[in-house]
Amino acid sequence: MEELLTLAGKCHIAWLDPDEDLMPTGGYEVAHDTGRWWDAMLRLENATGFAIPAEIEAAMLRNLHRLMGNPDALLMNDPSVEWLKEKARINPHNFREGLLAVTSLVRFRDSAWARETGHRLLKTMDRCLQSDGRFDFTRLVCWGKVPHTDDPSHDQKPGKPWFDGTANSGRALEAVVWFYEATGDCLALDVAERIARHHLANTVNPDGSVRAEIVDPNNVGHNHSYLGTLRGLLLFGLLTSQSEYVEAVTATYMNSLWRHNITESGWTPHDLGKTRFPDEKGDPVGEHASCGDVAQLALWLALRAGHTELLDDVERLVRARLLPSQTVDENNPRQHGAWGVYSHPFGQGSTLDVFAAVTHSLADIYQHVVTRSAEGVVSVNLHFDIETPWATVQTRRSEKGRLIVEPKQRSEVRLRVPGWAPRETLRLEAWGNPLPLRWEGHYLIVSSRDVPAGAALELAYDLPLRETTEVMPVSRREFRLTWRGDEVAACDPEVPIYPVFVKGG
Repeated sequence: MEELLTLAGKCHIAWLDPDEDLMPTGGYEVAHDTGRWWDAMLRLENATGFAIPAEIEAAMLRNLHRLMGNPDALLMNDPSVEWLKEKARINPHNFREGLLAVTSLVRFRDSAWARETGHRLLKTMDRCLQSDGRFDFTRLVCWGKVPHTDDPSHDQKPGKPWFDGTANSGRALEAVVWFYEATGDCLALDVAERIARHHLANTVNPDGSVRAEIVDPNNVGHNHSYLGTLRGLLLFGLLTSQSEYVEAVTATYMNSLWRHNITESGWTPHDLGKTRFPDEKGDPVGEHASCGDVAQLALWLALRAGHTELLDDVERLVRARLLPSQTVDENNPRQHGAWGVYSHPFGQGSTLDVFAAVTHSLADIYQHVVTRSAEGVVSVNLHFDIETPWATVQTRRSEKGRLIVEPKQRSEVRLRVPGWAPRETLRLEAWGNPLPLRWEGHYLIVSSRDVPAGAALELAYDLPLRETTEVMPVSRREFRLTWRGDEVAACDPEVPIYPVFVKGG
């Protein structure tokens, strides 16, 4: 996984335009993409050690200062920059992206400017956020000086009994929580509570069924923003120990997410409700950020809320969708290492804010492949290659699946076993000698007494074959997938990201 993250980091740098002050041009929006760039790159650096060139970091810091230097501290295309003037908009999406950027700068650069700017942005949100959950944008200092977005997903007209706030406050919630965790800013906690309370009442149902308004064909919904809202509700519930938030998100994940937001192989529509951006067959175009959102949500539910069975979902989404969907094109640096918006249901794309979001999610997943408890217990949670201070992990997939773990210290080791791996095929060894299978939930427990110094643990298991069919929501196109373990071995009909299907093979 580290190799693909390195490719993604290089692609982030390739998107910076040397003719426009090294701003990220050609994507969704310069301001928005600048915020996503900072969040992804600093998380990537923290996860893998990827080095941001000094001149790039200095230029992007100047750009962020300029784009958040307005009286509202809202991340926004600067109308005083001639080539940005026509594209300057008040974009409510960017409450989140601005806070993501400054939070990462506080966490990883201890930036006083970022701390102060984040607080100013929170004061703006506090001023504009109304008791009914709407933002009153007329309270912005820049109101009337900069045009407001015409994106209908931000429509919050007064008088409606219900409105979709996921593209405004909902998606921002996780960033507000992270800013509080990084700074201890009490205003962040207050704003987070008001946002969370609104979305618990208006965006989710306690039983996990989807709100009918969210998927109504007349609602201009956005999958990535809806999933961001779920993520924020979960993080707020975990932060404040309010179980109703955690339970609502858990129920939504279990009961409706896999019906409306994502398929088993990781196809995620851009749109929820109204299809604004159809492909040539009439289905919503897909985008990879939402797949990363679900994988990261599953990671948090597994490791922070006790649902370790969901680590199967994390691995499957990475192996079956995110790994094979990364674009490899050495002749095009702005494509090489990217993910994005895609029209074919099993396609690829290159869109900066999308692959920044995927990088964000994968960096988090990578950092939790192996974890160590306060008591010194080492847990191998995911079957991906990694080198950590506590263990070296290697995975092999051929006739069987193999997990090879070399502990670097004498301690108890926990090895997660995929839920789909046939239990009767499991074999655990140390230096070729079989070890007993002692279970704790979804993990095998290996005592430090059972592992000779310097020995490697090897867990082997079969990779069962199965077939599934995924049906697109509008065109009813069918794609028949052959799975081997948690990887797609073939697809019929042939698709861009998987091996060619061979009849009778």
